[in-house]
Amino acid sequence: MTARPREEHLRSLTETAFDLLVVGGGISGVAVARDAARRGFRTALVEAVDFAWGTSSRSSRLVHGGLRYLEHLEFDLVFEASRERRTLLRIARHLVRPLEFHFPIFREGRIGKRKLDAGMWLYDGLSLFRNIERHQMLDAGAMLEREPALRAGGLLGGARYFDAQVDDARLVIATMQAAVEAGATVANRAEIVRIDASDWPGHRATVRDVESGRELEVDTLAIVNATGAWAEQLLGRIGAAPGGPRDGRGPGAGVRIRPSRGTHIHVPRERVGHAGALIFEAPQDGRVMFVLPWREDLTIIGTTDEFFDGEPHEVAATPEDIAYLLEATNHLLPASKLGPDDVISAWAGLRPLVAPSGAADDEGAVSREFEIHEGPRGVFTLSGGKLTSHRRMAEETVDRVQAFLAPAGVKAVRKADTDRVPLPGAEFRDPAALRDRILDRAARHGLQTATVDRLMRAYGTRAHRVLDLVQRDQRLGERVLAEKPHILAEAVYSVRDEMAAHVEDILYRRTRIGLETRQGTPTAAARVAAVMAPELGWTRERRAEEVERAIAFRSTDDAAIRALAARAPAGS
Repeated sequence: MTARPREEHLRSLTETAFDLLVVGGGISGVAVARDAARRGFRTALVEAVDFAWGTSSRSSRLVHGGLRYLEHLEFDLVFEASRERRTLLRIARHLVRPLEFHFPIFREGRIGKRKLDAGMWLYDGLSLFRNIERHQMLDAGAMLEREPALRAGGLLGGARYFDAQVDDARLVIATMQAAVEAGATVANRAEIVRIDASDWPGHRATVRDVESGRELEVDTLAIVNATGAWAEQLLGRIGAAPGGPRDGRGPGAGVRIRPSRGTHIHVPRERVGHAGALIFEAPQDGRVMFVLPWREDLTIIGTTDEFFDGEPHEVAATPEDIAYLLEATNHLLPASKLGPDDVISAWAGLRPLVAPSGAADDEGAVSREFEIHEGPRGVFTLSGGKLTSHRRMAEETVDRVQAFLAPAGVKAVRKADTDRVPLPGAEFRDPAALRDRILDRAARHGLQTATVDRLMRAYGTRAHRVLDLVQRDQRLGERVLAEKPHILAEAVYSVRDEMAAHVEDILYRRTRIGLETRQGTPTAAARVAAVMAPELGWTRERRAEEVERAIAFRSTDDAAIRALAARAPAGS
């Protein structure tokens, strides 16, 4: 077992003088921690809730070059994203998989066939013609052959091209594990209370262990603020020692985040009728949307793009968001006739977009570029960007930190190498051979092929560690829900190796099963709680609390689904 118990990480926070403290356990934060630790810096990371709790588990789950960014002439962004897509397909090959897309165009749309073809050639060119496959233009008949459920009226044809799909939360967890294995100290549910940055060299951060309530003091030379939509809130805690500013206008307040809410829904794939992934223009406003296959039985529909002015932790799907997604999909695929009752789950996240210098009312037109801002001395805020480019964003951030630390005599031991070293679970070359080995072991324990495929997609080579648990206790080979391939051993593995501390961590971020069922969440929560209890010393009362907490996690988004259903006319 490679994981250290959480208590050991917390103890290390107070006993080590760190070169770098990363705040934020989303994809940006864990990527910075991985890069810094691999270079040999003494690195710590703290996350106020759980790894991937925020935006990084609430995305479209795509690793893509950003075809729609071509409209805004963001060629550098597309070039970089295309390069990073190739890198992730190599270093996270169990999690990031090629995905074939079709882009239908219609007579009434903004994008014509010539414009789409030109954009596709540019897309291929910016990937140095090293995309998974080159694009192919299709006439209306060929498009309907491939996607028969498409609306035929006004269909002009379209294009076929490739991007990639990823389980966003699992990518965060694997990157966090890589950081730990490189020597980083990490802790979830460890919240920054204040940062004293008044007397460099060195900063002192007060961290509250959310689980116990106790406060810890962490000494570090540099800090990276990778909290996304919460970046300005964290900067407001700098200098909040006695006598320091407490009004949220502390040093670094020049960083401005303009969050945009993106909502997605799960619906049964059989109800939608699509063969593969579709990208299209929403009829309501021309925004680019996706209909995406997820596993064998689910479809992801997304995303909305609305500026959000509330508190980041309050973001949730709205009835209007869900109605927008359903209406657009029904227009594209008329036979689906999707309604609120088809929505299995909804989730909303905040894109931490950098506030534009001028007024911009179009959310889709705001750049997805990232910025690194220093202020006060030794505090670096990473803002903006996108999931696909997280590794490169982290590399540039650590480059800045490295340059800052060098005059203080703190040097990197190794060069940056995160583009070459596989993430945990991706240490294989032949997927078929790995699958055969996992299948052989699983068959001895009576596990079905669907579970084997699930384990390989989620854990790669580390599926063997999950199967080790089943080998020791056959009961852990049972499914969490009869109709889903997830097994109970995954919960135990997540506690021991992935710092899962609550049932909701398992359901919504380590396995995602909590978003993949409509009625099964209470059963799944109870079964997961039963195997977590002996691992974490829970009483019967604590188990019951954990189940209720897990059910409540999706209550706000579910309320939006119910509210929309109540508005729908009978029989719709």
